[in-house]
Amino acid sequence: MGCHSGSRQRRLPLLWALVGLGMIVGLWGAQGSTATWPQADSTRPIARDERLRLFDQVWRAIDDHYYDRAFGGVDWRMQREIHRPRAAEAATREELYRVLRRLVATLSDSHTRVFAPEEAFDRQRPTRLTVGLTLRQVEGAIVVAEVDPESDAARAGVRPGFRLESIDGQSVEARMAAMRQDLASLASSTAGDGTILDRLFWGRVDTRVEASFTDPRGERVRATLTRQRQELSRRVTSRQLPHGIGYLEVTSFRPEIESKVAAALATQTEARGLILDLRRNGGGLVATVSRVAGHFLPGGTALGEFITRQGRTVQTLAEARIERYRGPLVVLVSDRSASGAEVLAAALQESRRAYVIGAHPTTCGCLLGVGRTIQLSDGGKLNISDTDFRTVRGQRIEGRGVQPDRSVPSRLEDLAQDRDRPLEEAVAYLARTLLLGPNPRSLDFPLLTLPSRAASSRP
Repeated sequence: MGCHSGSRQRRLPLLWALVGLGMIVGLWGAQGSTATWPQADSTRPIARDERLRLFDQVWRAIDDHYYDRAFGGVDWRMQREIHRPRAAEAATREELYRVLRRLVATLSDSHTRVFAPEEAFDRQRPTRLTVGLTLRQVEGAIVVAEVDPESDAARAGVRPGFRLESIDGQSVEARMAAMRQDLASLASSTAGDGTILDRLFWGRVDTRVEASFTDPRGERVRATLTRQRQELSRRVTSRQLPHGIGYLEVTSFRPEIESKVAAALATQTEARGLILDLRRNGGGLVATVSRVAGHFLPGGTALGEFITRQGRTVQTLAEARIERYRGPLVVLVSDRSASGAEVLAAALQESRRAYVIGAHPTTCGCLLGVGRTIQLSDGGKLNISDTDFRTVRGQRIEGRGVQPDRSVPSRLEDLAQDRDRPLEEAVAYLARTLLLGPNPRSLDFPLLTLPSRAASSRP
């Protein structure tokens, strides 16, 4: 059922800063293995004894290991009395896991999650289900933000800026309303909205789904899309921007990106200012966050602390490096910036090392430590949040997120025009800094129109 408190204490520096959502991709979407995707029949009957045994295993594991003894004010024993009879009545595995997800959802926790066997969750090789496009909510509409150029969606003519209208004949509004019943209790509305968007096309791998879109001219576009598993991006991208400004995008905090970040920064030593793009970063390992932080902060700088169920704390520090980037720094974040990305963004902001620009009013608000994944009796998996997190200034990010210094919300016209306004604002801010010195926010500076990241990267 997991580690004892002593071994847990030793493992804390290596805790996951993000497991589960989309998250997935961190928070965003369920994660699975790219090696296999079991096509288990979730509609087959399941014996009552097996249903109750599985329910009890999930409830007791959370009762024993959850980071908050008070369960965030939730009467956890009462939740057992409410949901156990429902588990007993579940006719299929699919119905049983729906009950388990609703049980877990009462905790309003972005990281404690249950995965059915057919989801093939594997924390070492996180993947997501995709139909070749990424959705965002912009100006009240559900729109396409990015399209994989090799996908069915691209071949059907779907482009960024298209509005999603229906899926398999069901309106997108009705589909989202049905999903909110299971996800309404996530830690933040930002986390909930993101998870719902990532699961709108949820279904069995290699099956097809019919989708209807409206283009910016109001014309209807229909597409038949194929559900596929895709390993989460672990990309490091570096390039030069106008005014001698460097750009560095990091999409994950897994160990394999550490050398790539170092190599990319070695090409940016002459950059007069640097933009660190964490908008698509769903987190990863705390140790990797610490090593990346060392490129921008002095070694030993506190990034925050994790707090156990027993009240013990373990501080997370920036790792010392011989060379680090000392020039002006802007960090780009979005509602998809989660967990480990939130640790780094908050630390750079609180230390006044960086100016934070957001494509959304807050980041995900998805920051708890998950030190274990529990194997369930039927082959499913359970992640349990076993540590909380506080920034150096004592701020809790779970359910709240990191508030950027400046918010630059997405616009429908930007997607249609392939324009990256937050990146433009970051370039303008650094240009003002280089011209006037620190705190140049009062002087207007003309924006240079820059292409969206969607033009050169897959969702």
